[in-house]
Amino acid sequence: MTNNLREVRISIGMSLAELARRSGASRQTITNIELHGQEPAVGLALSIASALRTDPYHIFFENYVMQGLQDKNKRVV
Repeated sequence: MTNNLREVRISIGMSLAELARRSGASRQTITNIELHGQEPAVGLALSIASALRTDPYHIFFENYVMQGLQDKNKRVV
């Protein structure tokens, strides 16, 4: 699963270490989520979204939903 975590974090000028500190996760965990698409547990996803002051949907699900819609449109054509 792809996500927007890195883009959102960078857009507000927050370092990887700061996000890890504010969300209670390790830097390695944040890196795995950003670069490898690791899916965080619900509690961690909410903590990350809270630390970034944004909706978890925007970080973790927007790309997934858009990809699903694109795939569906490809099958219809």
